[in-house]
Amino acid sequence: MADTNTNLAKYPGLTKKQRATMSFHAFVVILIGSTAGFAWLISLAGYLHIWPLPPMEISVPDQKELWRNAHLGPIVHGMLVVLVAAVSPLLKLTKNEAGILVIAGLVEVWGNALGFSAAPFTSNRGLTPDGSFINQFAYFTFLPAVLAALVVVILGIVGSYRAMRE
Repeated sequence: MADTNTNLAKYPGLTKKQRATMSFHAFVVILIGSTAGFAWLISLAGYLHIWPLPPMEISVPDQKELWRNAHLGPIVHGMLVVLVAAVSPLLKLTKNEAGILVIAGLVEVWGNALGFSAAPFTSNRGLTPDGSFINQFAYFTFLPAVLAALVVVILGIVGSYRAMRE
C-alpha cells in the first residue's frame, strides 16, 4: 500500500481540471472542423443545399483537398487530444510532465485548427514559410502543432511505459 502511495506522489498525472481543459478545447476544435465540412461540401457540389431550404450559391476557393483537410484535420487532432485526456489516469506522469502534456495538447489542436483552416486560402498550403501573409500564418501555426503532437505522443509513450512496468 505504501508503494502505491509513493507512486501516486511521484506520478500524480493530470488533474481533473487539466483533463477537462484538454477535452473542452479539443471539442471546440472538433466543432470547427465539423463546420469546415460545409465548405468542403460547397467546393464539391458548387453550392449549398440543405433541405428544405432552397439551394444557396456560396463561393469558396476551389481547393477540394484542402477543404477536406480543414474538415478532417481538426477532427482527428481533437479526437487524439480527447483520447489522451480520457486515458490520462492510466499514464504515470510527473506533475511537470502533465503540465507539458496539457500545453502540448492545446498547441496541437489550435495550431492544426488554424493551419488547416487557413490553408485553402494560400498558394502552397502553408508548407513553406514564404509567400503571402496567410501562407506564412498557416506555416507558423502548423510548425508548433507538429512539434506539440510529437510531444503528446512521446509523453503518452513514457506515461504508459511507466504504468506498464508497474
